[in-house]
Amino acid sequence: VLEDRVIVAVGQDPEHGEGIGHLFAIDATKRGDITQSGKLWHVGGEEFFRTISSFASADGLLYAADLSGYLYCFDVQSGQRYWRYDTTSAVWASPYLVDGKVMLGDEDGEVVILEHSKTMKEIGTIDMLNSVYSTPVAANGVLYVANRRMLYAITSQK
Repeated sequence: VLEDRVIVAVGQDPEHGEGIGHLFAIDATKRGDITQSGKLWHVGGEEFFRTISSFASADGLLYAADLSGYLYCFDVQSGQRYWRYDTTSAVWASPYLVDGKVMLGDEDGEVVILEHSKTMKEIGTIDMLNSVYSTPVAANGVLYVANRRMLYAITSQK
């Protein structure tokens, strides 16, 4: 839920592989049958694939990932896509937004780091040496990333 809207994605079970998904923004102030009147925007078909991820949002930007390995940046109000980043690997994790950066792990074991912006800018990647199915999280200046085998605590050099 973002202010007065509900953001929801649907698609088939990821065990069935890649396929078409749908990303909706729905007006949470409406009542009754809002099938049409409550739909603020929709992205689907070849523009967004099935997902099991949740979303990250700040400053009017919505970050969403799909199972096909794409990370998207949308305008929360209009649904306009600003950019799409291809991780080239399946994504089960959710995007994580912290300190002006968007992070996302993938099945190839990489965590990509992009700038929180309407313009796509890759800052770097971290090779975690094994699939990353969970969402990175930061606390007290430490980034925690779990791959299929280990939990890593990463700090910046001082």
